[in-house]
Amino acid sequence: MQFDRETISYKIGERIHDFRVQRKMSQEELALASEIHPAYLGRLERGEKCPTVDTLYKVSQGLKIPLSELLNITAEINPSHTEAIQRIETALDGLSEKDAVDIAEIVEKIVAFRKSCF
Repeated sequence: MQFDRETISYKIGERIHDFRVQRKMSQEELALASEIHPAYLGRLERGEKCPTVDTLYKVSQGLKIPLSELLNITAEINPSHTEAIQRIETALDGLSEKDAVDIAEIVEKIVAFRKSCF
């Protein structure tokens, strides 16, 4: 599937908007969390600007999602999955890297167990 630059900008803007609304954030809140100007964020959401990778990274950090998820313009946004990831990331905030890795291993074991039961 091939997209032109205008379509890509529009689809990325749409994803930014959808993720922001899903998280019940205002444009100002996301702009502050992303360290970008609110007016620029509005232009991004409307697809009027073609953001740099640095800007997209800042927005993904503000949304607390991986950059790859923001850039996946052909995927649907799965609210329950995204919310679960956000909750896990919030819970891990402030932990050491070792503790976060230990918890990730526990989650992986729980998931493997659940899959084996169904």
